[in-house]
Amino acid sequence: MNDQTTPSQDDKIIGAIGHAAALLPMWGIIAPTLIWLTQREKSAYIRQQSAQALAWQALQIILLFAIYLPAVLIIFSQEMRVTELVDTVLQICGFSIIILFGFGPIILGIYAAVRNLQGRDFNYPLIGQRVRVYLAK
Repeated sequence: MNDQTTPSQDDKIIGAIGHAAALLPMWGIIAPTLIWLTQREKSAYIRQQSAQALAWQALQIILLFAIYLPAVLIIFSQEMRVTELVDTVLQICGFSIIILFGFGPIILGIYAAVRNLQGRDFNYPLIGQRVRVYLAK
């Protein structure tokens, strides 16, 4: 946290709700957006955690379209059949990508929500420090 105060119980719950919205890919961006827009002036903790959750949800949507959908196309494409081995490797890679980028962000969002309920700050990998720097401006 940027300030030295301990977040209130309400702050912890509101922060956790923003992170737990990761359970609803695509739709989950609504909760942290509403929290950030309506509660950001309430405390530095809510401002920081809702911005983290919002950035994470936006990244999750980008990954969905940039990585997840092509992986599905690889798995189900009938035109790309080169050999049985290549086909099997592509399907394994496609399913691995779906699992990693489909469930990974959800699991990390749940972990962030638990950390918030404990009153601990949470920064997402890749984007957490950038969000912190942006909010410090």
